[in-house]
Parts: sequence; structure tokens; C-alpha cells
Amino acid sequence: MKKLLFSLGVILPFFASANVVIGTTRVVYPDNQKEISVQLLNNGSEPSLVQAWIDDGDIRSTPETANVPFLLQPPVVKVPAHSGQQLRISFLNRHALQADRESVFYLNVLDIPPVPENMQGKNIMQLAVRSRIKLFLRPSHIQNHADESIQHLVLKRNKGTLTLTNSGPFFITLVGISDGTSKSNILGEGIMVAPYSTLNVAASSLPAPGTSLAVTQINDFGARIQTHTVMQ
Repeated sequence: MKKLLFSLGVILPFFASANVVIGTTRVVYPDNQKEISVQLLNNGSEPSLVQAWIDDGDIRSTPETANVPFLLQPPVVKVPAHSGQQLRISFLNRHALQADRESVFYLNVLDIPPVPENMQGKNIMQLAVRSRIKLFLRPSHIQNHADESIQHLVLKRNKGTLTLTNSGPFFITLVGISDGTSKSNILGEGIMVAPYSTLNVAASSLPAPGTSLAVTQINDFGARIQTHTVMQ
């Protein structure tokens, strides 16, 4: 999701653009890799200045305040028009790894577009655009079974609450739960269930125990995968 982060200038009119995009919707870092790369693409007709950093879950983080076990290079780079740039990410601190489960961090990319030529010398308010996606740090000995993570999810009805229990080592990202008889999404919005944890979600209407449910999950490649389970 992209969010307006800060502004430059003092008076209207304002100018905003989001030309630089991340080439994936999520990043998986197997802990046995020395380095991974993430592709940035500038779809605009002008170069953009990009600042990138990783945070541990605080959306208010900045490059100066973020404290994570990664090295990201380059932290600031100019991306030419209709071109790309690779960000290189290295995992530095093995002691920060939870050996029995994934950990989640977030990659931030701030696109600071240039002032258009027809606005040069004028007083404008310019908005930079921040993109933020999940970065999963995955112990190498569990990485080959991520596609089976949904098998570790149990859904249970508890009055007006849906209880989701994840007994596996992977984060499970869900964007939809339906009983198959209607297009209504029980979730309302996407959620992520952490490894070996339980998450309670308020719901006004839940199918009865024993109902077959269609569950839509986001996999490692950002694709939507639908599987079926039974409400407990």
C-alpha cells in the first residue's frame, strides 16, 4: 500500500507522483542466502530520487530510527526514467533469527519525484510517495513447505468472533473467507496470522460449525490461492 509521507514547499498548487514501483508485492529471504535483490522500476518519463529502508513493524519508522538486522544498499539512489534499479539486502545478525519460525519485517521505498519543468521556480507543495511491503525472514530448513501453511490453520466460531489458530511456522496472509453460498467475505479486510499464534476477528455473521469454507490466501509470489477447510 502506498501512503503520502511528507511534503515540501508551503503553498498550493501541489504536485504528487508515484512513478517508481517495487517489482514484487512481498519479499522472502531464506536465511542461508548471503544476499537477495529487489527490483525497482521507474515507469515515469523523468528520473526519481528513491530512499529505501527496512523496519521491524513500526509504520512511523524512518531510515534514522529503524533498527533491523539487515544491510540495504543503496539506501538512496536516482532511478532513471523508464529504467530500473536493484536494491541489495543482506542479513547480518544470525542471533536475531527465530530458528523455528518466520520473522516479518517491512521494506520501505520512498519515491521523491522531480519538480516538473513547467513548475520550475514556482511555489508548490510536492508530495513524496512511500511504498511498504512485507519482508519475511525464513529459516532455510522450513522454506520448502510454505505452500502447505494453510494446512496448519484452524478456524473456530466463538459467538460473534472468528478465532484463527496457526499451528505452523509460517505467516499466513488471508484476504477472503466465504461459505461458498454467497460472495460475502467474512473477513471484510485482509489479515495476517503469525506463526504459532491465535488471532480473534470480530464478525457479525458466521457460518455454523461444520460448514465448508473457501479460504483465499496470498502465497510467496503474491498470487491468490483458494483452498477449503471446515469451520470448527
